[in-house]
Amino acid sequence: MKFSVASLALFVAGSLAQFTINTPSNVVECQPTLLTWSGGVGELFEHALFQVITSVLPGATPNGVALENLGQQNGTSVTWICNIASGQSIGLTLRDSSGSIAQTAPFTVNPGCTCFSSPC
Repeated sequence: MKFSVASLALFVAGSLAQFTINTPSNVVECQPTLLTWSGGVGELFEHALFQVITSVLPGATPNGVALENLGQQNGTSVTWICNIASGQSIGLTLRDSSGSIAQTAPFTVNPGCTCFSSPC
């Protein structure tokens, strides 16, 4: 069986380009949450990788209507202030510049002390 350097290069490039977004833990309404991702294909503008988080979606319908659009992001993380009421099951979808999509597992927003719930 022949194995070429080109095949190895394609395998390594494909492995390195895996596109994933991490499912955040302990998301609290009205509190900042760090969202992180890796991989994907971006466009280089002054040496910065641009990717787009397309939507915050209901957890039970990952292809449903977006609850919020976080817009274009620079880098591999963004801090999001969760403006979704506690008890809601949601998920995050990330789309890179090639159209590839990465999604989190569904997660539930925890209650906070401001915005939607009673003050603590």
